[in-house]
Amino acid sequence: MKRLLLISFDAVGDIEFDTLLNYPNFARLVKRSAVTRQVQSIFLSNTYPIHTSVATGVMPFQHGVTSNNEPFPIEHPVWITDERRIRTKTLWQAAAQRNMRVAAVMWPVTAHSKTIKYNVPEVLARPGKSQIITSLKAGSKALQIKLLLRHRKLLNGIRQPALDSFTTACMVDILQEKRPDFALVHLTCYDTLCHTYGKNSKELNIAYESLDRNLGALLKAAGEDMQVILFSDHSQINVHKILDPNSLLYEAGLLIKEEKAWKPGETGCFVECCGGSAFFHPGTLPEEKVTEIAEQIRQYEGFNRFLTEEEMQVCGIQKATFGFCALPGYCYDFASKGENANHGYPLDYNDYNVFYLAKGEEVVAGTVRQGGSLLDIAPLAAKMLDLDMM
Repeated sequence: MKRLLLISFDAVGDIEFDTLLNYPNFARLVKRSAVTRQVQSIFLSNTYPIHTSVATGVMPFQHGVTSNNEPFPIEHPVWITDERRIRTKTLWQAAAQRNMRVAAVMWPVTAHSKTIKYNVPEVLARPGKSQIITSLKAGSKALQIKLLLRHRKLLNGIRQPALDSFTTACMVDILQEKRPDFALVHLTCYDTLCHTYGKNSKELNIAYESLDRNLGALLKAAGEDMQVILFSDHSQINVHKILDPNSLLYEAGLLIKEEKAWKPGETGCFVECCGGSAFFHPGTLPEEKVTEIAEQIRQYEGFNRFLTEEEMQVCGIQKATFGFCALPGYCYDFASKGENANHGYPLDYNDYNVFYLAKGEEVVAGTVRQGGSLLDIAPLAAKMLDLDMM
């Protein structure tokens, strides 16, 4: 039976590809793989919608995971982690139908999966709740307890690069001891440090070193008989100012402002902030008031343009009258949240493409091509595993 390891390098855009070639494990894998560069990501270009598109081969409006988190409460985001939110067939469900053993470590939107046999899901405990108990309830309990006891010294909360070291150690053990047919692993060190310090910061050297070290460990544990797909989900853009357009609605008397958050008033209107883009939900506002607010947003600092009809459709944000995106250097978020880079922008921004590479029977090693979409990964993975995605 064919086997496949699917690896995600979160936030490592195509512009970082040549830097990664300076690291030995990545460089060796590239030489043995078919590489695709300047790949178009998925809009809305945020982690959870993209990973779900990679796992299903369809756009967010079709699979139903349209954002990383629910829009409220802003101060304590509720992450969309439950697999039951996915409306279409996933690669791991297709694999399970063929009696393949599936493993996933920190893969988005896999909580409470009934088809992932060895599951360490990426979940975030709500304030006041235990992270350990939250994780155990969402995944494979006995396996997670065993891995936590074995590798807990690697962890430093959710700080990086410690979290990726823990993630890798867990997947290495699963690969060696369980020999799954299909395994998915999500490494987030670069994304975390890029948000914190910005692109081109010296701290990103830590992320590159971590990614390459962990890649080497994963490939060694997978062995020569396991095929590999490695991809990046989105790039990032440097940010010098975070904006919350809900302030405009507050000034108009349409929102209630509390200590740490905006809350909709009687009309129920609000702006859903998604990093580089934002979406206006009108609630019960009359059309003329919506038009007035749209004009205010057009004049708002950092405004780039309104989203096109196609962008609004493919991202799948429901009940929003219109969307808009920020100029480079700006993003939309809860204003007190500090960060120096972000994503969530439309796909036409400069240096915003991604890449993927594949090593296995269905590809020609040493080839390099450009273009395509991350939607191409699901059919490629299905072909490499002989899966039926219909």
